[in-house]
Amino acid sequence: MNALPRLCLRRTPIRIPPLRQQQQTLLQRRWLQSQQQQQQLPPKPSMSSNPTVAAFQVVGKQVKVTLKYTGLTAVSLFLATAIAWQSYHLYIEHYLESTPNELSYRARNLLHGAHVREHVSPDYAIAAKYVRQVLDMTLEDQQLEESSDIIQQLRLRLADDENRAGHILEAITEYTRVWKLQPNVFVAKKLGDLYMRIGDQTQAEYFLTWAFQRLEQQGSEEDQALKITTLCSLASLYALQRQFQLALPLLLQALKSMPPQEMVCLKGIVQNQLCEVMYGMGKMDEALGWAQASLESCSQKDDQDCRECGGVVSNNLGRLLEMKGDFDKALTHYKQAVTFATVSHDVMGQEQYEMNVQRLNEKLYQEKNEGATVLGAITSAIEPTQLQQQKKETTASWLNSLFNKK
Repeated sequence: MNALPRLCLRRTPIRIPPLRQQQQTLLQRRWLQSQQQQQQLPPKPSMSSNPTVAAFQVVGKQVKVTLKYTGLTAVSLFLATAIAWQSYHLYIEHYLESTPNELSYRARNLLHGAHVREHVSPDYAIAAKYVRQVLDMTLEDQQLEESSDIIQQLRLRLADDENRAGHILEAITEYTRVWKLQPNVFVAKKLGDLYMRIGDQTQAEYFLTWAFQRLEQQGSEEDQALKITTLCSLASLYALQRQFQLALPLLLQALKSMPPQEMVCLKGIVQNQLCEVMYGMGKMDEALGWAQASLESCSQKDDQDCRECGGVVSNNLGRLLEMKGDFDKALTHYKQAVTFATVSHDVMGQEQYEMNVQRLNEKLYQEKNEGATVLGAITSAIEPTQLQQQKKETTASWLNSLFNKK
């Protein structure tokens, strides 16, 4: 059988002419350039046969973008507020007022809020609410004893906030609870002052005399300020009872016990009480002198006690000057008392002083109108007399001229 002839295939590449290669390269370049231009050109706007749908699509995209940025802004503000809030709590805890470690996290935050309402943005009613919540939480959840130091300190703080908020009976209740467990001079003095404010002079005298006797027995120089304030409170009680012969030596003893350059505000308080005692004894000039000295002492220092004393003594000065008939100066001091009470957040005092300002303004207005009315009445009474006199003179002159002609 004959073998088939073997074909020899050449594997050498086919040569393309140079001109054809150049044409292909040029076509490739043009194609690449056209592709790049198509990529750089913006997409053609899609045409829609329904313009309402297209408008809603555009609005939807804009709403999505707006919601996106609004959400990011809200999250950023929330995070910034949370960081600032926590940082302020840490600042209060470590630099302003530390809280007991036995309290829970929420209780300590409530005490921080009470600190803000007591010192930064004063509102003692809200501060008392916070402290009361902490007290209830501590007694119920942590089951601390009523006699523990933490509970006693919380009750004292609550009583002070209630007192400053004007809730006298609530403050008496809290101080009494502390007194029953731990009787001491400070609480007795506070109870005496509060009972004196509500008019219970028997209870006030009991607590104040107890505190004064205990201080006399102790004889400690550390309690000098408390002794002076107790003397002042007891003297005020005797002044209310019109026992001025007992109040005067107590106040002079308190004033003599003060250091010359210290206790400026307390000195002003004692001088104001001496003013009230002198007024009760009928010595107006001495009362006015002590009131002016008290206002001068209270103006030397800017703190809570000096501001409260300044309000009281300014009101007393206004009353004394009003009694002497110097209404302009009296009105000035009444307004000054309102300013002191506003700055010291004395709500009850501010209301009383504003009533005095309003009363004196009305009094001055009435006197002014009465003066104008009296002047008008006098003028109206004088004018007819003058007219009659002029008529008589005119008639007489006419008759004289008539007789002269004849």
